[in-house]
Amino acid sequence: MEHDSMDDEQQADPAAMLALMQDQRRRTAHWVNRNYAVMLITWAAAWIVGFGAIWSAADSGGNPWFRIPTTPAWIVFGTVLIAGIVVSAVAGIRSGVGVRGPSRLAGAMYGWAWSLSMFGAGLLIGAVQRTGADADVMAVLSPAIFVLLVGVLYLAGGALWRSPVQYALGIVMIATAIVASYAGTPTNYLVYATVGPLAMLIVATLMLRGVIPAEGSR
Repeated sequence: MEHDSMDDEQQADPAAMLALMQDQRRRTAHWVNRNYAVMLITWAAAWIVGFGAIWSAADSGGNPWFRIPTTPAWIVFGTVLIAGIVVSAVAGIRSGVGVRGPSRLAGAMYGWAWSLSMFGAGLLIGAVQRTGADADVMAVLSPAIFVLLVGVLYLAGGALWRSPVQYALGIVMIATAIVASYAGTPTNYLVYATVGPLAMLIVATLMLRGVIPAEGSR
């Protein structure tokens, strides 16, 4: 009897260990999904508010329903952009909490990549403006640089986490930058305020519902 009891315990231990590992894996996947969804929702809101404000600017906007002063419109755009950068960095770093080894380092580095890239893009745009570039050219080029960079970062995230969804989202962002640029100003701001956020919100919703994972199989 004692021998049978010991055999049952030995057989139960691997099963219990496997169940524990699977539960931990589900918890980690849920944590990563939630952090990435927060990042997407934040950027979707930032694009809607920021690009919507510029599209509604009094001087160069195209909003047929209402207009807001140009200076406050750009202040709103800059504020939400900074907020998006901060949230992205925090979400990327938090995605590595509870994870050890290369995955944790990769998550932290990816989060900081957003902040560094956006900051660098801002400096680059400032340098181009100092050369005396035409205002109409800057109105198309400036947002296109940021959106193109967002697309590249999503491509990098998709490759890093082996996630086809993130990679596809990166392609959508790059396509959005191209289409908006060809549309010209001020229509480009409307494209950025609608197409990009819609794609982000769809992906974020599917992630929060567990339909699609932020990370692919490893």
